Amino acid sequence: MRVSVTLIALLALLRTMAAEKPYEFANTPGKLPKQVVPLEYSIRIVPDLAKLAFTGSEEIKIKATASLRELVLNSAELEISKASVDGIQLSPDAIKLDPNNELLTIALPNELPAGEHILGLEFTGKITPKGRGFYYMPYQEQGTGAKKIALGTQFEPSDARRFFPCWDEPSFRARFQLTAVVPENWLAVSNMPIESERSPQRVRPAADKIDLPEGTKEVRFQKTPSLSSYLNVFVAGELDLIETKAAGTQIRVIATKGKAEWGRYALESTAQILQYYNDYFGVRYPLPKLDQIAIPGGFGGAMENWGGITYYESALLFDPKKSSAATRQRIYEVIAHETAHQWFGDLVTMAWWDNLWLNEGFASWMGSKCTAHFNPDWEVWLAKNIQRDPTRRSGIAKEVAMEGDARSTTHAIQQPVANESDANSAFDDITYRKGQSFLRMLESFLGENAFRDGIRRYIAAHKYSNSTTADLWNALSEASGKPVGEIAAAWTEQPGFPVVIMKRDGEKISLSQERFTINFPNAPALEWKIPLTYFIVGETKIENRLMNDKIENLPNVAANRVIKLNANGAGNYRVQYDEPSWKALLAALPKLNLEDRVNLLSDSWALAQANRAHVSLYLELIGKLPRGHDLAERDQIVNTFDYINRLLIGEPAREKFQTYARSILRPTFDQLGWEPKKNESPRDSLLRASLIVALGDLNDQEIIAGCKKRFEKFVVDPGSLAPDLRPSVCFVVGQNSDQATWNELHELGLKTTSIEEKQNYYDALAAARDPKLAAKALQISLTDELPTSRALHLVGEVARYSGRPDLAWDFAKANMKALLEKTDAVGANSFAPSLFVFFSEKLRADELNAYAKSNLPATSAKEVAKAVDEVEFRAEFKQRIVPQLNSWIERPDVASGR
Repeated sequence: MRVSVTLIALLALLRTMAAEKPYEFANTPGKLPKQVVPLEYSIRIVPDLAKLAFTGSEEIKIKATASLRELVLNSAELEISKASVDGIQLSPDAIKLDPNNELLTIALPNELPAGEHILGLEFTGKITPKGRGFYYMPYQEQGTGAKKIALGTQFEPSDARRFFPCWDEPSFRARFQLTAVVPENWLAVSNMPIESERSPQRVRPAADKIDLPEGTKEVRFQKTPSLSSYLNVFVAGELDLIETKAAGTQIRVIATKGKAEWGRYALESTAQILQYYNDYFGVRYPLPKLDQIAIPGGFGGAMENWGGITYYESALLFDPKKSSAATRQRIYEVIAHETAHQWFGDLVTMAWWDNLWLNEGFASWMGSKCTAHFNPDWEVWLAKNIQRDPTRRSGIAKEVAMEGDARSTTHAIQQPVANESDANSAFDDITYRKGQSFLRMLESFLGENAFRDGIRRYIAAHKYSNSTTADLWNALSEASGKPVGEIAAAWTEQPGFPVVIMKRDGEKISLSQERFTINFPNAPALEWKIPLTYFIVGETKIENRLMNDKIENLPNVAANRVIKLNANGAGNYRVQYDEPSWKALLAALPKLNLEDRVNLLSDSWALAQANRAHVSLYLELIGKLPRGHDLAERDQIVNTFDYINRLLIGEPAREKFQTYARSILRPTFDQLGWEPKKNESPRDSLLRASLIVALGDLNDQEIIAGCKKRFEKFVVDPGSLAPDLRPSVCFVVGQNSDQATWNELHELGLKTTSIEEKQNYYDALAAARDPKLAAKALQISLTDELPTSRALHLVGEVARYSGRPDLAWDFAKANMKALLEKTDAVGANSFAPSLFVFFSEKLRADELNAYAKSNLPATSAKEVAKAVDEVEFRAEFKQRIVPQLNSWIERPDVASGR
């Protein structure tokens, strides 16, 4: 049913009334009472590697603002053996654990007066293989192949409480001092430098004696500045490091033994990035050291722990002899993102998880800005967002977010987060990529200098504290003199985004806006203040204006001049042109820059998805593009063709489409050739690799044969295949492998100690089209051949690349408990639903709903809804697009290749 205008007005009024306020500790959401705050923690941890458990003790200096009879803090999966207050031991009956709410309540025998006190606790816990809390990582040592183990932590959003009892909400900042007992040959790393080390073998005064087992040492780290609990870190193992000093800060790259030198590129990049941020933020990096730590397992991404950032190995280590250009670029981008967090997230932390975008959206934008500054030839704002998680969409980062934001399952950038479980679901494309896109659009509107000055004001005002989005808007408004809060409200406090509809009548140009949706009939109508840009093709000046209303007119433009809206595609909105304007743009394509051509491709494909246009709108545009091999332009087409190709599995139209798609992509590959050219652009190298996978997937038999030939030579002579080609060649070979070739890939994967190489080989195994081989790949996910996070990805890769998502789902359903044991906090809610997004039959959506109702926790509801929406859309879109594709492909001019 339609939503009435009155209701829309009421909703807008309620949103305004509930507008966010600047940060105040007392009004910040959360479960914990605010009458007590921690000031300082002194924590001692003793791991038992044989039992994969640990014992711990801590003293917490707290401040009570009023007298009270109990203390309430967070604890999860810990056994509390002793508690004391101000040195007075409490009865065991005073200790009460609430596992469901992860709360520890300590009843006090007498009323505790306001003021400072010391809470003492002793506890035990488990070291798990999951990438959350305190975890262990089995790995093969570089060079020797020996099996080793390392320890690590991952606390975001709410898993510090699995390491030590604490006030585990972001607004409860405190100083932390960690002490840990580890094997004597291990290196231990935390947020701050080491203050002291002691071991049984050292000569020391009697007063300094400590009870330590032989072969161990006690490492005490310096006290941290005030920080949120989730930003603590502890990593230990047989680690090596390389180091340098830049901008007055000690920078180290730390990795397992034999791999530290592969961190040389990361070390140099960090030094460059750190200096850039020192200048941009106007506040120098405040800690004495910054460690970039490569971990061989635990979780699959990176985490911005203050002073000790952890990265899955392949996101940090670059082997010049074996790593690809794509790996090099990804490493720089991830370092730039995580290092930006040292200010935006660590020095200033969001007050509560509803403002997670302040951390992630900003770091995504800042990281991209920094990367683009130092690497202009990478076309960062247009770069394909290659997801290592195959169950997620790939594509230009902004486009990935916009596709999800057009659905009924979207949410506002600032979304309500009631508890920690909801926080786990907040780490998504809207938070990261829509947040990034909006900030880019806002910077363009305010101007770079005013925007930077506002950021500096914000950092200076809130350093070592917390903030809300309102604080950021206030700082930007003061710096720019513009009502940023009013402009930003609709973009951050309501879901979705607009489509601007352009109509021309001679010199007159009228614009109107609507909410842009896909598979969302009768969506509530919304409006935005749109920072609009446009230009006249052939002229260099870009015009800016704020579109305040639903309908607006542009100044008159001569009827023979061509208008392009959304200059450089920087705005977070779609554009729908009337037919004369669109035809004029097609004729003017050679005069448009790459960014604007990619923007037209993205918009026309989105219009086809939204049933606002026939798919021929997009396909005709492809045919009109100037000849060339621009990476971003071709990758947009590759990504769209990949989507259509998977949508058509089992359809008679698929073979015809593949023939057509090959006719579009193969000339570009032939122009590039198989072999890298001397001094060629990194973009050409990336495009060649992308096209090999795309054409192999489209059953180009020459490409498949070429990959097999090169793989056979590579097995005998690894130096014969350029690093940039290895992932693609192995993938195509794996996709078309027989039993012998699959076994060969498996052996290579088992032998290598490089996480990047291992990843390439196992991706190839999971891509096998032969159902028997796909089933073998699925079984590997239950073994310890891969780190836990990588093992889980095999299941999603089989679902996507084998063409048999049913195989992956049936396997997962039968082994769900074992598989979920390998998930981290963020992945736990999304794993099962993510396996459905490659189905395009309505019955599968019904199946997921039924399965979720009986087998998945309530915290999975959002992810289930997204997957159901995707399946239902794919089913509808397939019915709609097949006849449209047939009519296009059968056109004489298309069939003849003209």
